Amino acid sequence: MPTHENRLVIYSAADKQYCTGLLEGFSARHPGIAVEFVFGISVALHERYLAELAAGTPVADVLWSSAMDLQMSLARDGKALPHASPEARALPPGAAYRDLAYATTVEPLMTLVNRGLYDVRVPAGSLAERTAALGRDRCRGRVAAYDIANNGLGFLALLHESRHGADFDAFLEAIAACKPKTFGSNPALVDEVASGRAALGYHVLGSYALRAVHANPALAIASSNAPLLAISRLALISSRAPHPNAARLFVDYLLSQEGQRHLLTAGLFPIRNEAGASSSSAALAPIRIDRDLDTLLDPERRRTLLSRWQAAVAGP
Repeated sequence: MPTHENRLVIYSAADKQYCTGLLEGFSARHPGIAVEFVFGISVALHERYLAELAAGTPVADVLWSSAMDLQMSLARDGKALPHASPEARALPPGAAYRDLAYATTVEPLMTLVNRGLYDVRVPAGSLAERTAALGRDRCRGRVAAYDIANNGLGFLALLHESRHGADFDAFLEAIAACKPKTFGSNPALVDEVASGRAALGYHVLGSYALRAVHANPALAIASSNAPLLAISRLALISSRAPHPNAARLFVDYLLSQEGQRHLLTAGLFPIRNEAGASSSSAALAPIRIDRDLDTLLDPERRRTLLSRWQAAVAGP
């Protein structure tokens, strides 16, 4: 494969500070390629990418984001470049979609709690457990949630859970009673719980939740008696990538054993088992990218969720 391209632009919803080892490893393998890493909130990056395509001024070569539904909409709408990565054979089932998108991680979504405000013995990992927990008096006015209009991860998680029918209806009722504060990113949500302004924050990416717990003894991960919903950071190559060969090299590196080891070191839950993927994977319920896409991408379902969520957050 030609490697004469000397530049690579990555749009990423993963903080650059946690990708340093990965980027340095790639640069060591391909010293002639200068990497520009653009970090942003998933929805904003998605909209920026679409705007650049529409204007005929494509910038991004690779898009890497945990907003799986937004990524898959690009793959299904012809906005991703096919690439049959030789590393794909090492991925678990459900981690690749038609050579267009690849799952690079499998990361649990956790409920982060403040020990001083929440009884850590009370489970709050699953939808039903969280609904029951939100009914406790100490949670009212002290719940941190995503602003799902601006956070693709938060939207995806609720969209997935909205298929639980009556259980989800009960959850929305509990949310409405709690009057949660909403945030656009993981760091802001985590800070709300760490500061004691919130008793709990849910759907926190495992990497952020575990770092916060390790750094602050006042925090804990709520237990759960059910498998935790898990999402993946999906990588795809722009259909109009200015540097498609460099992009192919980066996707291959991201999926390689070496690249996956860098993700492990950074606490980003690599998807390949031989790279050290979590031994507790049996306790996870991952969203696969090879099934249920029609449900997750259905426009009417998405509009309905956003409307119902905004009404619940606004309260009575």
